[in-house]
Amino acid sequence: MSDRRKRVGVTNKMVAYIAAGVIHLVVIGLVVFNYSFKQEVEKVEAFDAEKISTVNASVIDDRKLEEQMDAIKEKDRQKKEQERRERERLEKLKRDAQQEQERIKELQEKKKQEQEATQELEAQRKAIALKKKQEEEAEKKRQEELKKKRAEEEKLRRLEEAKRQRELAEKRKRDAAEKARREQEEADRQRLVDQLEAEERAAKQQEADRRAGERTATVVSKFFADIQRKVEAKRTIDPSFETWRKSVVRVTVSPSGRVESVRTIESSGSPQYDQAAEAGVYAASPVPMPDANQFPDAVKRLENFELIMKHPNAR
Repeated sequence: MSDRRKRVGVTNKMVAYIAAGVIHLVVIGLVVFNYSFKQEVEKVEAFDAEKISTVNASVIDDRKLEEQMDAIKEKDRQKKEQERRERERLEKLKRDAQQEQERIKELQEKKKQEQEATQELEAQRKAIALKKKQEEEAEKKRQEELKKKRAEEEKLRRLEEAKRQRELAEKRKRDAAEKARREQEEADRQRLVDQLEAEERAAKQQEADRRAGERTATVVSKFFADIQRKVEAKRTIDPSFETWRKSVVRVTVSPSGRVESVRTIESSGSPQYDQAAEAGVYAASPVPMPDANQFPDAVKRLENFELIMKHPNAR
């Protein structure tokens, strides 16, 4: 706000200086011109008077006298024309000076309006500053009252907390004695319950193990039979082989049923028959396997097993 007022003041001063200079130049020009014009008129009039006296004194004919009269009239006309121009020029200078005065008056009015606007803005700024100060003082007072209230509340809370802690300590002491008595009774009762539950769990575990073993054996038997059928379906045996031939192979599979290895552990006596038996097992991959999450024991037993590879036409 201060910078703007400074700029407005500098601008108004410059305008005032320029206007004053222009008015002085116009006035000086008018004075110089009037003086020069009067000197010139006086010279012309003196010259004309001398000429006329010379003409009157001399003997000239009418023609020359008429020419001289015409010249005098022309000069008089020129003089009047010059005076007319001068009057017009002076009037124009007067109008220009008047316009300049009006422009200066407008600038002064504008300056006055800007000063009034500046004063109004300054008044608004002071009002805002005063309001802000009042609000800050009110907020400071409110914070002090709030701080005082919180201190009183904190003091009261600490007194109540100290009282509550004393009561709680006494209660904990009573509860501890009662708890110790109940815990001893509960410990005696729990020992008896644990003993009975342990005996019951042991009996249930034995029964569960027996049933799990039976279930695993059933699942293994079912999937082993399925694997055997799939391998027999995939195996190709030359009809020329004797029907009494058979071989035993050890098969290793992944939990997903993919055949990883096949090895003959008991030969049929014919390498060609043994190779055909091994190829049939590889061809059956992947073999059916039980669900690993539901039957983990069965899957583990089926990951490595033996197969008896009899002749398809054996009795």
